[in-house]
Amino acid sequence: MKYVLAEWEHSLEDEPCLIYSELDGSRRETRRVEFYRNGITFSYGGERGNEGALAQEPFPEDLRHLPPPDGDGEGEFSAHEISPGLFYEIWNQAQERPDGFMGMFF
Repeated sequence: MKYVLAEWEHSLEDEPCLIYSELDGSRRETRRVEFYRNGITFSYGGERGNEGALAQEPFPEDLRHLPPPDGDGEGEFSAHEISPGLFYEIWNQAQERPDGFMGMFF
């Protein structure tokens, strides 16, 4: 398994700004956690279901070639590998806080 963090700086309200992905040996997404600027968090795959929301194409070996989710290229987009521990921490926190991390402050 590989783990990826994609960071996307944009002004779109309905697109995530942070995307954590778990990839299998074929570089296909098996789980994902999305964070939105308004504090909402969504998670897909694994025990959470909704596999249809996962990327259908394998992630490229060179993550610099990974396109933003909406494909129009607005804003700055970058992706890099992260540790399994960081992914699992985010995955578990997303389950505990289905209203997003911002819910902890209200």
